[in-house]
Amino acid sequence: MRAALAAFFALCFIAAPAAAQTGLTGADAVFAALDAQDHAQARALAEPLAAKGDARAQVALGRIYERGLGVRPDIGMALEHYSAAAAAGDADAQLALGRIAYEGGVYPDYERAAGWFRLASAGGDARADVELGRMFADGRGVRRDPVAAAHHFAKAAAKNNGDGLFFLGLAFLRGDGVPLNLPNAEKYFAAAAAQGHAEAAFHLALMHDGTALGRANPAEAARLMRIAAEGGYAPAYAAMGLIVHRGDAEGTAADWFERGAKAGDAQAALLYAVALSKGDGRPKDIAGAAEIARRLALAAETPAPIRAQAGRLQQTLARQISGPITLRE
Repeated sequence: MRAALAAFFALCFIAAPAAAQTGLTGADAVFAALDAQDHAQARALAEPLAAKGDARAQVALGRIYERGLGVRPDIGMALEHYSAAAAAGDADAQLALGRIAYEGGVYPDYERAAGWFRLASAGGDARADVELGRMFADGRGVRRDPVAAAHHFAKAAAKNNGDGLFFLGLAFLRGDGVPLNLPNAEKYFAAAAAQGHAEAAFHLALMHDGTALGRANPAEAARLMRIAAEGGYAPAYAAMGLIVHRGDAEGTAADWFERGAKAGDAQAALLYAVALSKGDGRPKDIAGAAEIARRLALAAETPAPIRAQAGRLQQTLARQISGPITLRE
């Protein structure tokens, strides 16, 4: 009998929605259901709460309709719910409206985006400060103002926001809006990299690879560049391959070049073509290398210097091939 009761209660627990399992109520239960990817339950819980004016439930419904979570995407419904929450002062909703206005498809509205980000920033949202900082740095929707950009990055960094730490480090590295200060750049890059920020790890690796910090530290540069590459920052693949190629880290350089090429990084693709042409870490494949170079040379999105190098490489390899170069499937 005791075993049967235990099995019954276990079954009830397994069958219960995620929110019920956690004992959460209100909007907390809505977001627990979203986190558990129980979108139907999240919507069912959010709708009556939103009807009573619960701003967080409105944000949840905005997210459901914006991303098409269990429903057909409906930007109009998303805006309706986000706007109701934003009017109640919800920073998450204000941030969402700012991002929608900024991305805006064919017709982004940068000024409207800046307005929403300002409201979210005033509410203490560090993510909004990052967005505002980027807008001031780029001069989109606002007059370009590096000092204001650095100010907003610093506000976000003070709240230990990874992007804020990274962009503040970049400002110190470039002397953009703040005095050039390499030790400060290192400090903020390191703090961001400790949170897994791949681009911060990349820039910090470059600092250790050269003499920006007084002396080169190849081992630390290799460690950080690996973090950046494993974190998916595409330019890090080529850099990591070069570190391996010169003997400062174990592995095969061509592996990193190939991964970067597959990630769409033109520099890595060019280096992979060179490796194939020489049989360096891969079986020698002149035709394959020439085809990669040809595609890079023709692609409009390839940066001009790499396009020129790829064109020269393709011509050099073409002379080594008997017959015309054909497309490889």
